[in-house]
Amino acid sequence: MEFIYGKNPVKEALTACSRTFYEIMISREKADDITSGLSGIPVHTLSKQELDRIAKTRFHQGVVAKVSRYRYASLSSLLDLPLVVLLDCVEDPQNLGSIIRSAFALADAGIIIPENRAASITPAVVKASAGATEHAKIARVTNLRMAAKELKSAGYWVVGLDAAGTMPLSGIPSYDKTALLLGGEDTGIRKGMEKEVDILAYISMRGSFNSLNVANSAAIALYELASRSRR
Repeated sequence: MEFIYGKNPVKEALTACSRTFYEIMISREKADDITSGLSGIPVHTLSKQELDRIAKTRFHQGVVAKVSRYRYASLSSLLDLPLVVLLDCVEDPQNLGSIIRSAFALADAGIIIPENRAASITPAVVKASAGATEHAKIARVTNLRMAAKELKSAGYWVVGLDAAGTMPLSGIPSYDKTALLLGGEDTGIRKGMEKEVDILAYISMRGSFNSLNVANSAAIALYELASRSRR
């Protein structure tokens, strides 16, 4: 069991039926927002200080839920999606949550993360994603390079995103299946993963400035790639 927190994350988990709910804890002013129409789940009103202690953060918006742990999707369940995001060692929970939010909202894309040297789906990531984790298909794999090989065998083209890319993102051909590969905050795309890249692209920017964080880059790339299917 674990505690997720925040108004939207708890509401999205309830809507998605992605977790077993054991208990919901709320501040007095949030009672009507969460408990309206709710049945079968114990609800308790606690002080802000008690919620701070349980959530281990002050940024819970007066809503904390005791739920079952996050269940990852299998890699095979992502193979029919037109767009999948591979994250090569993204370690910051805020970045991971933001990318998941963009991936789900903009493209209904699947997300693949490695088990080691990378952030996992924690309550902080759930909060940063505004609850998108509860809807998105997210697979966690032991070997990201082997996952990329499996995607390629299933017909995906792997597009890496890097400032040193050889082609602007806007020039990438439209594929039936695309796997967008993004590197970690400090390491970028690792050398082993570079070998699985079919095209290394970059985001065009003004002048000599070429720095965006991985979450910003992901949002731009996802919008570009997903918008093609709507044209």
